[in-house]
Amino acid sequence: MKKKKNIKKIFKKNKQKKDKKIIKMGKIDKNFIELCKKSLLEKCNELKNINYQNEINTILDVGDEADLAGNDLGKEIFHELSDTQKNLLELVISALEKIDKGIYGICESCGDIIDKKRLKALPWARYCLKCQNNFDKYKK
Repeated sequence: MKKKKNIKKIFKKNKQKKDKKIIKMGKIDKNFIELCKKSLLEKCNELKNINYQNEINTILDVGDEADLAGNDLGKEIFHELSDTQKNLLELVISALEKIDKGIYGICESCGDIIDKKRLKALPWARYCLKCQNNFDKYKK
C-alpha cells in the first residue's frame, strides 16, 4: 500500500509541473519528429502484419495428436505474445496521436522533454528516463 501511495504522490506532484512545460514542445525539431513518426508508422504496420500472419498460421495449423498438444502450448505462447503486441501497438498509436496533437516527446509524469536518444531508441516512450526508473522501482 505504501508503494502505491508513493507512486501517486510522485505522479501527482509531477503532474502539476506538466501543464507549465507543454510549451517546451517547440524545442524538439520537426525533422526529428517526422523521423520518429516514420519509425512509429513502420512499427505499427509491422505489429499489425505479425498479428494477422499469426492468426492465419493458427487457422491453417492441422496435425496429429502430438502436433495438437504442441499447438496448445504454442497457442498459449501466441496469446501471451499477442497481448504484448497489443500493448505495444496501443503505445505506438498513442505516440502517433501525440504527434498530431503537438505534444509528442513530453513526459506524461513530469512534463519535461524526453531525451532524443530515448525517443530514437524507443519512439513510443511515455516517460523520461528519470520518471520511468522511478515508476519501475515502485512497481516492483
